[in-house]
Amino acid sequence: MNNSEKILYLDGVHEIKNLKYRYFKACDNHNISQIEACFCDGDIHIDFENFGTFSSIQSMLEVYKDKSINDGQIESHYGKNPVINIYNDHADAQWGLAYSMMDLKKSLRVNIQGFYLDEYHKDQNVWKIQSSIFRRFSTSVQNLV
Repeated sequence: MNNSEKILYLDGVHEIKNLKYRYFKACDNHNISQIEACFCDGDIHIDFENFGTFSSIQSMLEVYKDKSINDGQIESHYGKNPVINIYNDHADAQWGLAYSMMDLKKSLRVNIQGFYLDEYHKDQNVWKIQSSIFRRFSTSVQNLV
């Protein structure tokens, strides 16, 4: 890999990290349009275990609106330790996740540890998520009272 190729590769890694961080922040803020903007147009693949499997971002967002957007619910997605591989206009990555949700109405805290297996596509010089699979290692639920 020559220096120009290294710079393009590192730039792609940086852009993909920022994309995933924007996705996590949009989820934490319950910002539907920002979540949607992180994904490719058309057919995609999302498999989030018991949350559901989806072939479009719109179908995932319908479930997300129903399950995740509630008054008194505070979410925090902490993405970590990404391993990103770039192949021209495609890329894949594995991300660790530490997730915490407080439901103030139910007086509960849920903590989930797991990982994402993602695939990305670069279209018109912009990286987007093409496929995202989440698998959990552990879940704990605590009462807040």
